[in-house]
Amino acid sequence: GQGESGDTGTWFKRDDGSMFVLLCDGMGSGEAAQKESGLAVRLLEDFLRSGMESVAALRTVNSALSLKNEETGAFTTVDLLRIDLYTGTGELCKLGAAPTYLRRKGAVSRMSGAALPAGLAEGEGEPDVTQLELREGDCVLLVSDGIADGTEDGWLRELMTQFDGESPKELARLVMEESEKRVGAADDRTAVVITLKKRPEGRGE
Repeated sequence: GQGESGDTGTWFKRDDGSMFVLLCDGMGSGEAAQKESGLAVRLLEDFLRSGMESVAALRTVNSALSLKNEETGAFTTVDLLRIDLYTGTGELCKLGAAPTYLRRKGAVSRMSGAALPAGLAEGEGEPDVTQLELREGDCVLLVSDGIADGTEDGWLRELMTQFDGESPKELARLVMEESEKRVGAADDRTAVVITLKKRPEGRGE
């Protein structure tokens, strides 16, 4: 029922071969929530593009939003996924975000955390960090809590288990459609799907 989504996401690559995927969910919905999540994404992208490490960037943004929160009372969750496109290593960092799902050879695992959202805990806002060693064929699904908050996610795991790995866009569409049937449209909903494939020889990274 809102004109704007309170979720904001983006992705980009750095010259060192790192790919970043950001997903932030502002408190509530509509324009106010979009401003909070959009600000977090813009700040994080600026810091990460400058070469800052993931955790340091999150700490800095959390401090900035905590100061802002004293005036507005607003906050935002943060998912920050970094993947080294040459090695598959990386990390998933969370501040209050919904669980993330990893599918490997048909088995689905869930990555979650207990950290508070950005803007709620200045000086104590250490993100939850999961180290990753991704392989060809792996599939990663990031969602905002309008999709699933981790309490009733069997249907989502089943969709991922059945995923043939060919069309990330199709899996994202199925997740969105099924979540609307089950959860409804009470909150903003975002699904981001990443699959890893090797490029043919001679085509770079």
